[in-house]
Amino acid sequence: MFSPFLRHKRHVRPGNWVRYFIGISVAVLLLSDPAIGVADCDTALTQVAPGSMPLLLDDSGLQDLQKSVERSAAALKRIDGEQQFALCGRVYSTPWLQKSMAEFLRGVEAFTNEADFQRFLFDNFDVCRSQGSDGAGRMLVTGYYEPFFAGSLIKKAPFIYPLYQVPPDLVVSSGNQDGNEAGRMEDGRIVPYWTRAEIEKGNLLQGGEIVYLADPVDVFILHVQGSGRIRLPDGSVRKVHFAASNGRGYQSIGRLLVDRGAMTLEEVTMPKIVSYLHDHPDEMQEILHHNDRYIFFSLSPVLGETENEGPAGSLGQPLTVGRSLAVDSTCFPAPMVGYLETELPVFADDGFLSGWESLHRFVVNQDTGAAIRGPGRVDLFLGGDAYAARAAGVMKQPGALYFLLLKEENL
Repeated sequence: MFSPFLRHKRHVRPGNWVRYFIGISVAVLLLSDPAIGVADCDTALTQVAPGSMPLLLDDSGLQDLQKSVERSAAALKRIDGEQQFALCGRVYSTPWLQKSMAEFLRGVEAFTNEADFQRFLFDNFDVCRSQGSDGAGRMLVTGYYEPFFAGSLIKKAPFIYPLYQVPPDLVVSSGNQDGNEAGRMEDGRIVPYWTRAEIEKGNLLQGGEIVYLADPVDVFILHVQGSGRIRLPDGSVRKVHFAASNGRGYQSIGRLLVDRGAMTLEEVTMPKIVSYLHDHPDEMQEILHHNDRYIFFSLSPVLGETENEGPAGSLGQPLTVGRSLAVDSTCFPAPMVGYLETELPVFADDGFLSGWESLHRFVVNQDTGAAIRGPGRVDLFLGGDAYAARAAGVMKQPGALYFLLLKEENL
């Protein structure tokens, strides 16, 4: 049974016109779906019956697919060979997953005909679908991107709002990939690390600044997105990457504004949130400080003119535009080849959202996110250009997510 997202290539929803201002994954700023407990991850994937298979046809060509899968394979090689993963109703070993990825890559290289490749996949792989947020496979799909802001390595107006490196007193639990469990030592014991408000009001990280921006909202956006590019006054470009967090939970400023009556849930978009913050400078700090979570960054060397690699995801590999996903690593604990069905926004020349087109392509889970929790959430990396910024601002679509695992008889 094919997904409804593939039945119409493009359509327009009445009244769904959104002016582009600046993009960010809206669902990160809002309370999207109810929180899904970790226990639900135990049955995050179920095997798809032959009559309910997705198309397994790629709408984006396979030129960039091989490299993205090779990067996941490289990350998988760093995992302990004795480690095992409970996926799709059975236990898979690390070598099994490595063979799955190698066999998929063999198919990409061997079959240039789309129908032959599709047949190869059905013959050699079990297809497992995420149970989603409702137990029936429904996913909420958002997008994230790599922001590009002006900045300075020295504090000089208008660049006065800092990003910080990892502070020396931060203690992070060993083996915690997401950096969600962190603290500091006090009287011989670990206590929670300072909140966003405490850090900024008390200037507690002075001396750890790595770059300065001109707008505190830009700083906040980088904290949410986790990486970005900074153009310095001399024209050179540096990248900032997520290095750690203060371990505090994420609180939605969009939900805060809704609860205060500043806007309705239906009205909330990132452009509206940014406009509200700039129109109410006396409230800006308090609103931003509502989110206790704070991100620390590393700063890359100067980028060359030909630099086009995406930011590094949680696997330590560069993300691929339109291929890399951020998912909950508790539910999807190992690198795998996936298949995503959803929609992407289409914009008119004047910046208005004019419609949606279907997306159905192979993907790889290479990243995580503080707001991406449970088997019903997925965040698609959209890149770092103007379209990515626009799309991330409005994308909050239904979808379906599958993963391919090599059949036991083909090991």
